[in-house]
Amino acid sequence: MSFNLKELIQYMASHNHTFFAHTPVVYHCHHFNLFLDQTIDDALGSKQGLELRTHAAQEATYNLLESICHFAKIKLPLDRIQVASTVFAAMGHGSLHFSANQRGGTVRGDYTHYGFSWKDKYGKAVRRTLPADAFGAGYAAAAVEVAYDLPLGSLKAEETTCIATGAPNCEFTLSPSGTTTKRQSPVRLNETKKALKTVFHGDQEETIANIAQGLVQFLGTLSTDERGLLQGFGVFVTMHLAEYYNRISYDAFYHITKQMPQSTGVMGGLLRESGHVCVFNTFGGILNSPEWEGLVGPITGNPLDIIVGCCAIGRALGFGHWTIHDFAPNQSLTLRTPSTYESNYHVNRHEMANEGRCFFFQGASLAMMQLAHRVDWKSKPDFDQDLYNDLFRRGVPWVVEETKCISKGDEFCETQVHLR
Repeated sequence: MSFNLKELIQYMASHNHTFFAHTPVVYHCHHFNLFLDQTIDDALGSKQGLELRTHAAQEATYNLLESICHFAKIKLPLDRIQVASTVFAAMGHGSLHFSANQRGGTVRGDYTHYGFSWKDKYGKAVRRTLPADAFGAGYAAAAVEVAYDLPLGSLKAEETTCIATGAPNCEFTLSPSGTTTKRQSPVRLNETKKALKTVFHGDQEETIANIAQGLVQFLGTLSTDERGLLQGFGVFVTMHLAEYYNRISYDAFYHITKQMPQSTGVMGGLLRESGHVCVFNTFGGILNSPEWEGLVGPITGNPLDIIVGCCAIGRALGFGHWTIHDFAPNQSLTLRTPSTYESNYHVNRHEMANEGRCFFFQGASLAMMQLAHRVDWKSKPDFDQDLYNDLFRRGVPWVVEETKCISKGDEFCETQVHLR
């Protein structure tokens, strides 16, 4: 068995989306991943949240590994298991060691992204009792299902030990579920193309495009370490499945709108905050890095330069073709895009919305204005929790609204950020 994983990664330069074996993927850091998972548990409760996150991981991973084995023509179960281990590490999620077959078994996880990064971020201050890596559990189950041509949901997974709770590694127990999961049609490359709108350009297009291209090329040179982790810009980075993020976000959101409609606004606000977390930690870390200085030049702190840089970073990470429609320093920002990784999924999986549904894009837009106007870039600040609290927990001067959204039938997604 011999194949090159990177040959299966495709970057759609027109709309700035990335696909792994025709499966949509994006790059996100551990701060975002941990925050979003916690948001789901806070909204649904720890038990229901864990179930949703595990099932979403299992479905999304099943779709990915099925595609990889198809394109790479991998037939034998043990070869497919090896591919699953290789992919898990290559995407920055740690390492998995399988002692399982179609009847179940155990899978050991070393340095798993969620467990290890939770311990790194919170371990000294917080004692955790519940396991943290539902994604690893779902991934392990799906890997064995695909290896043995089992229907999705044939195996159930439970994380019995976790690095986040103090164990030396994570362990996932797989067993027959006695049932199967009704499988929804995967949102892959062809389905994504149906959701895309016509590309357009905005202000500073040439500069944004050139920086984005350089960042994409730089990302292509990166690889995970011997632990199966990708550490850079002060964060642990993952190539992650857009389907996982979208399913847990929208399933939780629509559950809240039906069961507790009075909390819909709160849930939307938490999903928007995930955009704050990402832009602050990942975008901030990139802009403040030696790599950025080598690629673009020294950071000046000029608000327009920060907005331009953020749009380029968003494109390179696969979030969409973010364009500047209008920007007035210290006053307002309007971003437009012909697609987001959120709208691509929502159009395919949900009925037409009556309001904007790109919560991450909304939160990211507001956070960009904070970085542009409230960070002293020349001082080379540490992008730590204290600075995050100063920027986002002690009075934010901006409000954001998604005035256009493909998920509600518009021809593009548009966010407007302005002073309160």
